[in-house]
Amino acid sequence: MDDRYDVIVVGAGNAGLSAAAATSKGGLKTLLLERNILPGGCATSFCRGRFEFEASLHELANVGTKEQNGSIRRLFDSLGADVGWCTEQTAFRVLADGHGGYDATMPSGMEAFCDEMERQVPGCRDSVVTVFKLAEEMNAAIAYLSSGKADPNVLMNEHADFMRMASHSVDECLEALQMPAKAQNILKTYWPYIGAKTSELDFAHYALLLERYIRTFPAMPEMRSHELSLALEKAIRDSGGDIWYNCEVTELLFDGETICGVAAGERKWYAGHIVLNCFPSTAYSQLMEASKVPEKAAKIDSARRPGSLFFTVNLGLNRSCDELGIGDYSVFLFDSPDAGQQYDTLFDTERSFIIANCLNKVVPNASPKGTCMLFLTTMLTEEAWGEVKPEEYKRVKNRIAKRMIETYERRLGASVSPYIEEIVIAAPPTFARYLNTPDGTPYGYQIQPWDTMISRIMNARNEGFIDGLYFVGAHAERSDGYSSTYANGRSVGERIVREVQKNVGA
Repeated sequence: MDDRYDVIVVGAGNAGLSAAAATSKGGLKTLLLERNILPGGCATSFCRGRFEFEASLHELANVGTKEQNGSIRRLFDSLGADVGWCTEQTAFRVLADGHGGYDATMPSGMEAFCDEMERQVPGCRDSVVTVFKLAEEMNAAIAYLSSGKADPNVLMNEHADFMRMASHSVDECLEALQMPAKAQNILKTYWPYIGAKTSELDFAHYALLLERYIRTFPAMPEMRSHELSLALEKAIRDSGGDIWYNCEVTELLFDGETICGVAAGERKWYAGHIVLNCFPSTAYSQLMEASKVPEKAAKIDSARRPGSLFFTVNLGLNRSCDELGIGDYSVFLFDSPDAGQQYDTLFDTERSFIIANCLNKVVPNASPKGTCMLFLTTMLTEEAWGEVKPEEYKRVKNRIAKRMIETYERRLGASVSPYIEEIVIAAPPTFARYLNTPDGTPYGYQIQPWDTMISRIMNARNEGFIDGLYFVGAHAERSDGYSSTYANGRSVGERIVREVQKNVGA
């Protein structure tokens, strides 16, 4: 195999795969290196007994149907990645206990969603419709900013609502729209998909996420998220790209101050463009000499902190979902209707919220006939998990899993414990071993008031501290989530293609 390429991509996670697919499709000689034996990172599956469990994906936003396709379906199509999508008609069900609690099942589709919101909270429809209209305007503004332009006059004249809203939180904007409290709470249900407190999360970011889940039907790949990774892998190879697995990059190579390649042990490859699908902190501490890390880059990285941690319980049940009375694909279980109080449970291993998903409700043949799979997810802060001592690990892990199962049974009225055939518990250390991320977070850097998606997009080009080096993934400007990382990877890949073509033309 040749040792010289146009582009080297390190890490076959979502963003790394889409970046390599974009550069190889754009005609650039591309090499993708991955330390694991499989592509995908979080986007993979694993088998236990006769069940194939999903590693992390709940559902993908903005997929839609063939007739009403969303940007993610179009993204995969544009890269030549063929995926068998299974769409879900219901956006989510949310059960919130406590004073003012509620049980709401919200459909996909704008009209249906707004109709149900009005039924749940009479008089809220106008404010809900306004949120989605603002989301469309936010989308146009972000597309403009993502093009690398930021003319103040254009922003003020053509994206005035964006300028008014961009610096305000979800809570502030929904209050400004005079939306009733219950309607606000229902609309905030998706906050765990970003992992930020709604009093600090920028409205533009959340409105876009909400709009993308509701406007087009959410979906799951028929063969689990590993199908997504394999489809992109095939697209890369079909376009002439090379992929090496079980190949851990150990060093970034420099020619003076210019990055020129990577090394994996004794083996070296060279390219003018290096794409890293890893945290900048990982690259700075593990792949580079300290003298090569720009001072400003190190300061920005140290000011950011990793996102929330995941704890999941995968259950293989020897009864069908109909036999067990499981009627919903995606259910959010909160012990309070207030999003701020929901977020606070991330600091308490005894009461954190639960997202429950039964894959068979979307993909009926996801498990053998007469069985089903249920996976329960919660999130924790590093502070909460950091209190767990090594000698307590097994006991605490089992205790949290038991609480989650019992909570699900109590809240949903479905008895699942007697029918557990397989159980797999993944705590933060599980994710850390596989993903090699800080504390094991599948998310990127925590969204903070000074470090929003908008500010990251506006400053993305200014954070290219080393010419020829690009970072992609959940820690990049588009932040967390499968859809965001795929879009981020393709965007960077296409940017590199344009830069190479421009240089060749010159």
